[in-house]
Amino acid sequence: MPTEVERAKAMEVDKKVMVREMAKVKEMAKMTNKKIISNQRGTVSIMLVLTAIALVLPFVMNFQFDTYINKLKVFNMQDRAKAKLTAESALQFAMARLRIYKEGFNLLQKNQDLAKTIKPELLDTIWSFPFVYPIPVGKEMNLIQKEAIADFMEQTVLEGQLQLTINNISNRINLNLLRLSNLQKQIELAQKKKDENGNPIGEDDQNSEEDNQYNAEAQLVRILQDTIERKTLEDEFFADKFANIEIQPLINELKFYISDPNSIEDPAGGDFNFQGPDLHAKKAPLTSFSELYLLPTWPDEISNLILREFTVHGALMIDLNKITDKLLRILIPDITDDDIADFFEWKNNPEDPKHFNVLDDFKNYFVNIGNIMNAEDFDELFNKYKAQGLQFGPTPTLFKVIANATVGRSTYTLTAHVIIPAQPLPRQPKPPGEGEDGESDGSIPPTQPNQPNQPNQPNQPDGNGNNQQEQKTQLLEPRIVEITVS
Repeated sequence: MPTEVERAKAMEVDKKVMVREMAKVKEMAKMTNKKIISNQRGTVSIMLVLTAIALVLPFVMNFQFDTYINKLKVFNMQDRAKAKLTAESALQFAMARLRIYKEGFNLLQKNQDLAKTIKPELLDTIWSFPFVYPIPVGKEMNLIQKEAIADFMEQTVLEGQLQLTINNISNRINLNLLRLSNLQKQIELAQKKKDENGNPIGEDDQNSEEDNQYNAEAQLVRILQDTIERKTLEDEFFADKFANIEIQPLINELKFYISDPNSIEDPAGGDFNFQGPDLHAKKAPLTSFSELYLLPTWPDEISNLILREFTVHGALMIDLNKITDKLLRILIPDITDDDIADFFEWKNNPEDPKHFNVLDDFKNYFVNIGNIMNAEDFDELFNKYKAQGLQFGPTPTLFKVIANATVGRSTYTLTAHVIIPAQPLPRQPKPPGEGEDGESDGSIPPTQPNQPNQPNQPNQPDGNGNNQQEQKTQLLEPRIVEITVS
């Protein structure tokens, strides 16, 4: 049995152990309290950070969005500038092709032997084929062609896509032929004075009512009447709106708008809409077809009807190879719809397409193939057109160039009207005995009894050592007369 002393020692040891355990428990409690306080502080910190992020996030998003938008704007501006330069380069390329065409035409005019070898339609291929970049590679191409295209693409610094087309619009009648000028009025007064002196009038100088039926105004009236009549049969809405429209007031307004103010004796009501303070007549030639849409009484639908047959830029001649059914209908009034259909079926035969190299080729169809009119009536009709300033031939001199460039998101389109004017022929010297006013003093008789004395006979020199028969039309440098950007 343990003694009292041993029991006391054992109890004392147990007390010490309990004290140590209690100390450990207290220490653990203190550490637990510290952890709880630390966790609470961490939670508050996290909440503060999250709150700050939530407050700053909208500003960051707006800044990022604005930065992205500005970045797109800068890229779009760069693409727009590149597309503009690409389209301008295409326009310069088109002008170069037209200059080459001009040089080729002048060469053929000077060298008749070469003209017999090279056909005019072959010369037209210089400008007629479209140009596309990047150049498409077809499956039918051989290895040499594919390598040539690959080399071209490597050496070219153009970016994006490019489409270039050159359209011949020389088949349109110039609306500015309706214009009356002070110079024209003075010429008519001088001619009238000359007539009063008893001098004969040349056939080309007559201005009778019969001749006026073949001028540009008469053709505009005819095509409007015919087109409106046909449109009313096809479009019920158009018929309700324009079936009873009067054409002559439209013509009078257009003539007053572009003519010199002192050249019109009777405007016939054409000045009515320009008497207010807001509208004024231009009193000058039209420079763009879009000006027609500015006339007060001209509806846009009526202007659109003549868009393919009339222009405001004068070509050297109306190209017979681009003639339309509307233009054919007004040039030859007695032609029928069946005759027109037969003509285009013959001309556009895919197996044997026809190309008019001279006016006689055009005449040959209507006289010999189509049997629509005889040769005398054809010559008389087109001579009257020529006397009124409407000349016809195979030479295209008025073009519409469309250059469309796409780089990235930007598209830039240039539409230019290009004209190739003709070089004026040298002035013919006055015949001996003719005064300054063009009247002969009668001192030198004709060279033959029944033949009038003419300045130059067809095979005689013109005073400069040139034979008149050998004087051919020479074209000048092509020039841009109208350009629009879209």
